Amino acid sequence: MSVDVEQRIRDRAYAIWLEEGCPHGRDADHWGQAEREVLAEAVVVPDHAPPDHARVIAVVKAPRKTTNARPRSVVKLAEAEAAPAEPPKARKPRIRKAVTA
Repeated sequence: MSVDVEQRIRDRAYAIWLEEGCPHGRDADHWGQAEREVLAEAVVVPDHAPPDHARVIAVVKAPRKTTNARPRSVVKLAEAEAAPAEPPKARKPRIRKAVTA
């Protein structure tokens, strides 16, 4: 089996897995179904179309949201808009310790 066909089977199996709601433990079923579909598709390809240009389904995963927290830049921006500009507090001067010899 060529690498191109195997990649198409892998992509189709992943698409089937997503369509079924990402069930656990059905990888062999999805692979078999994808293999049957891709190989049947390769047989049905008309003679005038080269087999390298067979239809390929691209699957793009959406990025996962990992937290409910807002990004820091949004928080800082919201705080800056909400609070009026106040002058910075005066710092207390440091006291130097006496040097003993």
